[in-house]
Amino acid sequence: MRKYTVVIPLYNKKNYIRKALDSVLNQTFSDIEVVVIDDGSTDDSLSEIKDIVDARLRFIKQKNAGVSVARNVGIKAANGKYISFLDADDYWHSDYLETIDRLTIEYPESDIYVTAYRILFASKRINFSSNINEPLDGCLSSYWKTLKNRYDFVWTSATTIKKQALIDAGFFSPGELVGQDLDLIARVAQNNPRVAYSTKRCVDYNRSAENNARIRVKVAYPKAYLSVLSCEMKNPQRTKEEVEAIALKYDKKMIAYIFTLILAGKSSKARDKIKEWVSKHHWYRFMLWLASYVPNSINNWIYRIRLKIF
Repeated sequence: MRKYTVVIPLYNKKNYIRKALDSVLNQTFSDIEVVVIDDGSTDDSLSEIKDIVDARLRFIKQKNAGVSVARNVGIKAANGKYISFLDADDYWHSDYLETIDRLTIEYPESDIYVTAYRILFASKRINFSSNINEPLDGCLSSYWKTLKNRYDFVWTSATTIKKQALIDAGFFSPGELVGQDLDLIARVAQNNPRVAYSTKRCVDYNRSAENNARIRVKVAYPKAYLSVLSCEMKNPQRTKEEVEAIALKYDKKMIAYIFTLILAGKSSKARDKIKEWVSKHHWYRFMLWLASYVPNSINNWIYRIRLKIF
């Protein structure tokens, strides 16, 4: 039995999967198994890596059922105590698992282990997920406080979670088009909010990859994740600081949801959601209401600018 199982869901990532898989197989820490789940790709993605011969590597092919189902299949097939997730268009630096392994040894009380990551844009610009001035590593007592960060502190391709914790949380929610990973991570945190981390940047998020969810999904409605956030905002065990961070995250997701409704030509529904949305940030609600009356050519221009800078 290996200590770590790396789960890679694969759907139409022919131009990226080879580099992603090589980044796993070339880790300095080698006590791993790798499960690639081809979710009914139509671009021969699997053919790009079929020639790789490595005893640690397994392929599972299924009819297209979505990324949540693919990841669940990988988790259930895993022999490792820990599950490390990697999207097929992202890349690990060679010391990612070595860094994660150090964290699992130092902070066994946590179920969630993460490193910092780089965000790579098509323009060659690079953003970073964490402040370099933070301590190199540690264990946060509350996942919920991290929700105030500009970028997700716990992000899928830079995250490893105990398999039992994933099982206890109930796996990924099938049918969710966006926010599936955030939803499951939040449910894991409901059982154990600790997050062991390293601020060492060990992963590259390929922000400009083709066929990613930002492009593929027209309306960004993370229903399951919003439900968890709503529940936690009302949880009497949460501190004021935690509730403020959760509320901020909820508002950001609502902004994205409502703005993508507008972009999809559903301005009337967007205005209905603005009325239903209870938020302290009245300025955001006003700006979205205004956007619902603006020509879509302008809104699309704003959205393109946003994708280039964040």
